[in-house]
Amino acid sequence: MSLTLSHRLATAKPSTIFEIAAKARALKAAGQDVVSLSVGVPGFLPPQHVYAAAHAAVDADLGDYLPQRGSAELITAFQNLLKRRGFAYSEQEICAQTGGKGALFNLFLAMLDAGDEVVFPTPYWASYPEMVHIAGGVPVMPLAPAEQNYKITPAQLEAAFTPRTKVFLFNNPSNPTGMLYSAEEVAALAKVLLAHPQVWIISDDIYDRLVFDETHAPGGFAAQLLDFEPSLKSRMAIVQSISKSFGMPGWRVGMVAGPKMLVDALVTLASQSFTNLPAVAMAAATAALDGDQNFLDVQKARLLKQRDYTLTQLAEMNLPCPVPEGAFYAFPQIGHLLGKTTPGGRVMHTDVDFCGALLDEALVAVVPGGAFGDPTAIRISYAGKEAGVVEALKRMKEWVAQIG
Repeated sequence: MSLTLSHRLATAKPSTIFEIAAKARALKAAGQDVVSLSVGVPGFLPPQHVYAAAHAAVDADLGDYLPQRGSAELITAFQNLLKRRGFAYSEQEICAQTGGKGALFNLFLAMLDAGDEVVFPTPYWASYPEMVHIAGGVPVMPLAPAEQNYKITPAQLEAAFTPRTKVFLFNNPSNPTGMLYSAEEVAALAKVLLAHPQVWIISDDIYDRLVFDETHAPGGFAAQLLDFEPSLKSRMAIVQSISKSFGMPGWRVGMVAGPKMLVDALVTLASQSFTNLPAVAMAAATAALDGDQNFLDVQKARLLKQRDYTLTQLAEMNLPCPVPEGAFYAFPQIGHLLGKTTPGGRVMHTDVDFCGALLDEALVAVVPGGAFGDPTAIRISYAGKEAGVVEALKRMKEWVAQIG
């Protein structure tokens, strides 16, 4: 009798994003001059007061377990961030999780039974469907093509709902496309959701401050469903993280605000799994949330400059790309190049072939769009150091020009 894995994990797929990143690192370790535009790392570090808080937490360590919900200081700091956003939550309606990804994973565990459906637009973040599958759910992914600027319509959202729908997941601005739903577009989706009171809502807000056109960003934040229909609060979980807006992806601190019943379930999951976040990480996150936020304006200006440069280069490559108005991704279309031959003599039948050949022949790492539900596209992260972005796009342009 052979050993087997659970059905949940036997069918789960590893992250394509990290597979690409691992291959790029291996080539680099072997002496190849690889430039990566693959992983969604913000390209900046947090202010020094964040590190000072982390050092102080090391010095004050008591060698004890910590609250499963998160430290009182971290909960208060997140409460204050939500207040600046216009939302009021009590301590009992907030908890800390192991990053935004950990928060989403545990939310699915808390919300889903076998066969429950989770609706989210395509293109989507690559981990969404896999997390839903592992939790026993069924992803329902209405397509928002490039011709729609990668944004679903209210009619599409309405059509996606069935008697099995349990959750609607909304990410604004979007990973992988960087597209920003306007206030009017978010209001229209909120109106649809009002008619479905049995559906939970997860608002993945981790990029909500990384917006370039503040015409559609009240107070510097991306429009949120609660801005237009406050009554949705009773069935919404807001997910936040220090990874993107504070340049701290490796610290793994995510936050959730939601109804007490749901947050209590997350705290129970914490008590039976990771127990608590490290004191050092919580202290650093508290300092990041509480401290001066002006540094982000400098980083947004840098990202905007690099976005514009990226779009100019993509246009010169004849790779159509809707203009991303947030986050730090571009999602150009490459479908018209499939079936053609690379400079190295390889025929590209798929987006995976395109990305593999680009990495092998030009030493540039990007992510196949199929990982996000659109196999006619690729995802580019332009958030790295400017010199690296310029070099990668230069190589890519020269390589694309030789495709025949």
